[in-house]
Amino acid sequence: MISFEKLNFVENPFLPTTFSHLKKNMLVIRKLCVVSLIVFFSTILFFASCSEDDNGEEVDKTVVLSFEQSSFPENLDAAGGSFSLEIDWAFTQWDITTEVVKGDAFISTILPSEGGSIMEAETSSFVEITYAANGKTTENWQKLILKSLKDEVSEEIVLKQSGRVAPTTTKLTLDPTVVHQTIAGFGGANMIWGTDYLTESEMDMAFGTGEDQLGLSIYRVRLPSNRDDWAGLVNSVKMANSRNAKVLASPWSPPSEWKSNNSTNGGGYLLKEHYSDFANYINEYIQFMADKGAVIDAVSIQNEPDWKVDYEGCEYSVAEMYDFVRNYAGVIENAKVVAAESLNSNQAYTSDILNDATAVDNLDIVGGHLYGGGLAAYPLAHEKEKEIWMTEYLLNLNSGNVSSNWTEYTDQETIWDETMEMLEGIHSSMAFDWNAYIWWYIRRYYSFLGDGNNGTQRGKILKRGYAFSQYSKFIRPGYQRIDVSPEGVSTLKMTAYSGEGNTVIVIINPSEYSARTIEVELPSSATSAVSYTTSSGLNRNLNDNILNEDNVIVELPKESITTIVLQ
Repeated sequence: MISFEKLNFVENPFLPTTFSHLKKNMLVIRKLCVVSLIVFFSTILFFASCSEDDNGEEVDKTVVLSFEQSSFPENLDAAGGSFSLEIDWAFTQWDITTEVVKGDAFISTILPSEGGSIMEAETSSFVEITYAANGKTTENWQKLILKSLKDEVSEEIVLKQSGRVAPTTTKLTLDPTVVHQTIAGFGGANMIWGTDYLTESEMDMAFGTGEDQLGLSIYRVRLPSNRDDWAGLVNSVKMANSRNAKVLASPWSPPSEWKSNNSTNGGGYLLKEHYSDFANYINEYIQFMADKGAVIDAVSIQNEPDWKVDYEGCEYSVAEMYDFVRNYAGVIENAKVVAAESLNSNQAYTSDILNDATAVDNLDIVGGHLYGGGLAAYPLAHEKEKEIWMTEYLLNLNSGNVSSNWTEYTDQETIWDETMEMLEGIHSSMAFDWNAYIWWYIRRYYSFLGDGNNGTQRGKILKRGYAFSQYSKFIRPGYQRIDVSPEGVSTLKMTAYSGEGNTVIVIINPSEYSARTIEVELPSSATSAVSYTTSSGLNRNLNDNILNEDNVIVELPKESITTIVLQ
């Protein structure tokens, strides 16, 4: 080091400025060195102080890592849910993993699943844990493992999830000696306008009774107002005939020249002077089909005579329908006559007919729809020994008016809720002793087979198809409804049927919250039992392990339909 104090400067009179400046510069350098030394020692003192507390002692950097005991949940609910867990930590990074101890894994997410810092003193973090429902009656145990990433520190806790409460068992009693109506069938409609009818494979899927088929037994077609359209239906009718399905033909309008408005569209009524012409027209249609090898089993007088529409239609008053059936329908041959296919099964349209000794002989089937109501018992029809057919209904989340209600993104639970509404309607119609239930289009995005629209695949069985088949596949034409009743009060909706040596029980569990269990004694004539269930998560799921000695025990999931077949 140079000592500036020992330097002697001799002034030269000839160079006064040069040496004077040099001396001043040396003094500046000396001052800078002093400042640097001060900064250096201050820095050392600062870092030294960082390792000491206010009392001059070193800070404890011991790693801390543990679950906060007070945040531990008690037994977790079988229904699933979420909770927060507190973690105490210091000077470490950590993560959380899981391990199944007993039963099944049930923890779905841990957020965050890692955290901490090697530089931070003692602090707390919260993690959110979600867990799935436990579908079993036994407990699930799952371990949470909290572990430091670098240090030998860890802690474990075991979370326990309760098993679901076993549903209360409802005992059922069958009484085959109490016989109600004979079932004509369950079905759906062909495309009414246009010619994109069901293909061979779609007919197989709709009317077959195999593993991946729906078992429909009634096929509704249009009776066209133009003779030129008759031929186009022949092959479709024949395909239904070959699959043992009954065919119902419904007219939307008589030929335009016989109507008050001279048009098949926009309402209007059939002129009185053409009643006979139209009765003969229906006969000609039946005969035309027969000549081509196509059988029409039933014909309607008019689709929805009490509803004026812009599209194809025709209006009849109650008196006009009575007049037509009484005085003209008697000439219709080789097919059963259906009336009146009212919009909401208005019994006024058929009561006068049933009470008239002449008219009643010209009517075979009371038909009606369910738009806006109409689902009720009809004792007069039974008294006159007439079958009751529900010949058209649909539910589509009102997507016909608001297309965004049903798209490929529509929540499946929403669709299932509406499907449950359909099923409860079928149940009620059977409980009211109706003989047949016919849905609208068989192939439509809101029906039984997809049509390629609104996120569906053409020809693929939809959820609603599986649900409908819980009736159609197992309750065959000719089966009779018999008595079945629960022991005590029950919210379950059930009907039972007998035929071909089988006993079939269909049960709807409408509960949104809980499963149910039913028990029924195996009839002496039966040796086997299976069940099939459709719900939001099941498609006609088979269970062949329901027989316990002489009793059948079946668990019914929430919001589901189950068909039990005893053979």
